[in-house]
Amino acid sequence: MDLTERKLQILQAIVSDFIRTAEPVGSRTLSRKHDMGISPATIRNEMADLEDMGYLTHPHTSAGRVPSDKAYRLYVNRLMDKYELAEKEKKRIRRELLSNISELESTIRHASELLSELTNLTSFATLQDDVYRVNLFLEGMTRIFAHPEFNNVERARNFLEMVDRKDDFTATITEREDGITITIGSENPEEIMPDSSIISATYHVGGHYVGKLGVIGPTRMRYSEITSVIDYMTKNLDRSFDLIEEETKS
Repeated sequence: MDLTERKLQILQAIVSDFIRTAEPVGSRTLSRKHDMGISPATIRNEMADLEDMGYLTHPHTSAGRVPSDKAYRLYVNRLMDKYELAEKEKKRIRRELLSNISELESTIRHASELLSELTNLTSFATLQDDVYRVNLFLEGMTRIFAHPEFNNVERARNFLEMVDRKDDFTATITEREDGITITIGSENPEEIMPDSSIISATYHVGGHYVGKLGVIGPTRMRYSEITSVIDYMTKNLDRSFDLIEEETKS
C-alpha cells in the first residue's frame, strides 16, 4: 500500500492537530477543520489504511486516532512546516544570552533555563570539562508534568527514575550525533522512556566542541518550533562566546 498525496495530507493534519490538542483525532473533526475536498467517510477509510500501515494507533477509549512513532518520524522528515522565529523571540534570546555571558558553567546553565522556559519542557545541557568528565545540567524538571501524557503516575515515575540515573542519561546525551538530532520514542535507548522524544544540538566555544543543549518531552511535542529555538540558541551561544573571546584578546 502506497503513501499517496492524500494520505500524506491526512497524516500531516492528524499529527498537527494531535500535537496541538493532545486529543485523538477523528474523521469528522478533520473534515470540519481542514478543507480537503473529501467526505468524512473517505477520510475514515484513508485513516484505516494509515492505521494498517503503522502510522496511526486507535486508543480503546476513543473513536479517534493518534500518531505512532513512525508517523512522527515521517512528519519530522517530510511533512512539518519550517518554523520561523519571530524577531521578538530572536531579540529576547540574543539579549538573554549576551547579558549572562560570564563564567562558562553559569552561562550554559542559564541557557538551559531559558530553553526550558521557552519550550515549557525539561531541558538539559552538557559541558565537557575534559576528556573524562562531562557535567550535566537539567532544568525545568516539573514543566514536563504540565503535559497530559505525564499525568499518568507510571509515566511520571519512569521519567523521574530516568533522570535519577544521571550517569546513564549523561552518557546517552554525550553519545548523540553532532548538529540538530531528533530521536522519537522507541528510537531512543532503552533507558529513555519509550513515549519520550529528545531534540538536541551541539554548541561550540572558539570553534571547539563543548557540549549539547536540548530538551526531553512527550513524543507529542512541537518539533518544528522547538528545533528552531534550539538551533537559534546554540548558534547564538557560539557567537556570544566568540564576542567575549575577541574582547578578552583586545
